[in-house]
Amino acid sequence: MTFNRTVAAAIGATLLISLAALGRLAARPEVIDADTASRLMQIAIGLTLVAFANGAPKQIGRPRVSLEAEGRAQAARRIAGWSLTLAGLIYAGTWIFAPVALAAPASIAVVAIGLTVAVLCARSACRSRRAFRAG
Repeated sequence: MTFNRTVAAAIGATLLISLAALGRLAARPEVIDADTASRLMQIAIGLTLVAFANGAPKQIGRPRVSLEAEGRAQAARRIAGWSLTLAGLIYAGTWIFAPVALAAPASIAVVAIGLTVAVLCARSACRSRRAFRAG
């Protein structure tokens, strides 16, 4: 059996669902409190973002029109991967160290900033490619 993306996705989904179930079961007064269970799940979400973002630049898309267009697309994937990987790490770190009242809005803002950087880089790469074709 080859270890492909489908198997990896199934394993990742199983781990996340298992972690959520364990957190729910453990969220009893004698084991851990609900706040800690919630934090653990949010940390897992941040680390999942790290895993997916780290893999994004390694994905091969459809062939581009030219080598320059391919280079621009790959550069956009790399920047998006870096920005979302950092956002995921900061997201998880926020849930580890910040108070819950601050962690929720701060972690959302961090991911929004990382996503904005990724979208702006992709937009810039697409615009540059159009200008290259017209030129």
